[in-house]
Amino acid sequence: MSARYYAQRRLNPYRGVVQYVEVGDGEARSLDGVTWHLRADDGQGWVRPVGVWVEGRGLVAGVGARHPELLAALQGRPALPFPLIDSVELWLLDKESGRPLALLDAQAPSRHHHGLAELAWLPFALTYRGYHSAALAERLPAGAGAPRHRDFLERQVNGRARPYAGAQWFRRRPDGAGEGLTGYRLAPAWQGRHLGGAEFPELLVTDAWNSRLEKSAIHDYHAWLSPFLLCWPGLTDATRAELELAAWRRPRWLAQVYRLLPKVIDRAGLNAALVAARLQEAANAEEDGFG
Repeated sequence: MSARYYAQRRLNPYRGVVQYVEVGDGEARSLDGVTWHLRADDGQGWVRPVGVWVEGRGLVAGVGARHPELLAALQGRPALPFPLIDSVELWLLDKESGRPLALLDAQAPSRHHHGLAELAWLPFALTYRGYHSAALAERLPAGAGAPRHRDFLERQVNGRARPYAGAQWFRRRPDGAGEGLTGYRLAPAWQGRHLGGAEFPELLVTDAWNSRLEKSAIHDYHAWLSPFLLCWPGLTDATRAELELAAWRRPRWLAQVYRLLPKVIDRAGLNAALVAARLQEAANAEEDGFG
């Protein structure tokens, strides 16, 4: 039984790139390349969690030993990161131009389905409260009752698609171009259209905005998520270098995903950031111990 190794993005909101090992009716998935969560058919037609496998330790929980093919595929897996296969992308569309505005979803071509979609872009999970934009802090009021920076972002992006937001699936080619497929509230001429790679934002949201504040807000958003965006293959060197500078300032998040980076331009910067992450982890452990 042959194993499949691939990766897919978690989107709307973006929460990183998941690595998958798939064998028959079993799979293992990981967000960091170290801890793998195993799922398999329970024999009654349900796919359920069956264990946790950790690099260097093996199976640490569950009944994964009942699925030796999956464990063997994990132990013999190729180098990380695995190829990204979700090349069919759903883009929220700019209301005026009809061009891609923000990435909502991505699927593998073999698993693509048109089903009902949420036509609102989300910058973060609803429970996340940590986001801060330096640009927005300079311009927005502070204190009790002040708008949260994540809310400003959400209104900024979704407002450009409303009223009656539309979205379209595109089959992306290796050169970045895209073939328009089905969608939601599409103009008749848009189905089957072809857009060049430059028509698509390189990251999650377009950086083409009318005001300096709007541009800065999107720049700060991508910088905030930089460790996880560096997991994308195909970024230009200029974009990757800019994201690296931001990611070195977020060492704890970087430490979670550095094994999944397909390319590193500033290797010395990465190493320094990982040292900073270890120091932060030790300091937090000491603080927790005094609690």
